[in-house]
Amino acid sequence: MSALITYLSGVSGLLLGTMAMFAQEPTIPSPEPMPLPAPGWLLWFLLMFTFLLHILAMNFVLGGSIISAVVRRRAGAGDRPHHMALFRWFTKAMPVAVAATITLGVAPLLFVQVLYGRLFFASSVLMAWFWLSVVPLLILAYLTAYILSFKGEQLGSSEGLSSWVMAALFMAIGFIYSNNMSLMLRPDAFLEIYHTDGSGLNLNLTDPVLFPRYLHILVAAIGVAGLMVAVEGFIRRRGDQEFGDWAMRYGARWFVAATSLNLILGLFFLGTQPRATLMRFMGQHLGATLLLGFGVFFALGALMMAFTSIHAAEPHRLLRGAGISLVLTLLMMILMRDQVRRAALDAAGFEPVAWVEPQWGVIGVFLVLLVVAFATVAWMVVALVRGSGDEETA
Repeated sequence: MSALITYLSGVSGLLLGTMAMFAQEPTIPSPEPMPLPAPGWLLWFLLMFTFLLHILAMNFVLGGSIISAVVRRRAGAGDRPHHMALFRWFTKAMPVAVAATITLGVAPLLFVQVLYGRLFFASSVLMAWFWLSVVPLLILAYLTAYILSFKGEQLGSSEGLSSWVMAALFMAIGFIYSNNMSLMLRPDAFLEIYHTDGSGLNLNLTDPVLFPRYLHILVAAIGVAGLMVAVEGFIRRRGDQEFGDWAMRYGARWFVAATSLNLILGLFFLGTQPRATLMRFMGQHLGATLLLGFGVFFALGALMMAFTSIHAAEPHRLLRGAGISLVLTLLMMILMRDQVRRAALDAAGFEPVAWVEPQWGVIGVFLVLLVVAFATVAWMVVALVRGSGDEETA
C-alpha cells in the first residue's frame, strides 16, 4: 500500500511538473527550423562590415540634416554667403546621401534578421505601428530632401522650415530604430509588454538605456557630419580658397563640440548598462575592455587633431588624421555595440542557431552585388564632389 501511494505521488508530481512546464510560456521565441545559410562567423563579419558602411552615410544624413537646418537659420536673408553656400551644398548632397544610406542599410538589416531574427521580429511586432511608420516617414524625408535640392530657392522663407522638418523626420526615424534595436535585447520583457498592450503601439520607453543610447548616436552623427563639412572645405579650397578655409574650420568646430559632448554622453550610456554588461568593459572581458580603451583613445586623438586644425595655418593634414581616427573610432564603437548585444543576450539565455547549411552560390552573388553597390555609391559621391567643384569654378 505504501508503495502504491509512493508511486501515485510520484506520477502526480511528474504530471504537475509537466503541466507547469507547458503552462510556462518561453521567454525567448524558439528558433525557426531552418539552418543558417553561411557560417556564423562570416555572417557576423558581414554584419559588422556592412553596418560600418551604412553608418558613415547615415551619420551624414542624420547629422547633416541638423547642421544644414542650423546653417540655413544662420544664413538669414543671405548676409552670410559662406553659410548659404554650405547650405546649398547640403541640399545638393542630401538626396545622394539618403540613397546611399538606404542602399547600404539593406545588408546589415538582413544580417540582423538572419542572426537574431526571432528577437528582432518579436520586438518589431510589439511596436508594429511605429516600425511600419518608418517607411512613410522616410518617403516624406526623402521627398523634402529632393524639394530642397531642386526647388529650395523658390520656397523663400519656407526653406528654413522645410530643412527643420527634414531633420525632425530623420531624427524620428533614428528614435524608432533605437527603440527596436534596444527592445530586441530585452526578451524577458516581451511577454509582459504583449500581455499589457498587444496593440503594436509600444515603445521601449521604460528601458533606462534607450535615451542615453539615442543621444549618443544622435550627437555622434552631428560630429561625423561636421568633419565631412571640413573635408568638403578642403576639396573646395582649390576653387574657392576663402570658402574652403572657412568650411574646414567651421566643420572642425562642429566636430569638436559634438565629440566633446559625446564623450560625456558615452560614459553616461555605459553607466546605464546592466552591471554584467558594465563589468564586461571594466576588465572581466579582455576584448570588450580593449575595445573601450581603443575607442576612447582614437576619439581623443580625433578630437585633439580637429581642435588644433581650427587655428592651424595648414589644417588639412590634421583633418586627414582626424578623419582616419574617426573611422577607427566608429569601428571600435560598432564592435562595442556588438559586445553590449552579446552581454544582454547571454544574460537572457539566448542561444544562436547552430545548424549551418552553407549556400556558397548565394553568398558569392551577394558579395558581387555588394561590391557593385559600393562602387555605385562611391561613383555617386565622386560625381557629386566633382559637380560641386565645377559649379564653384564656373
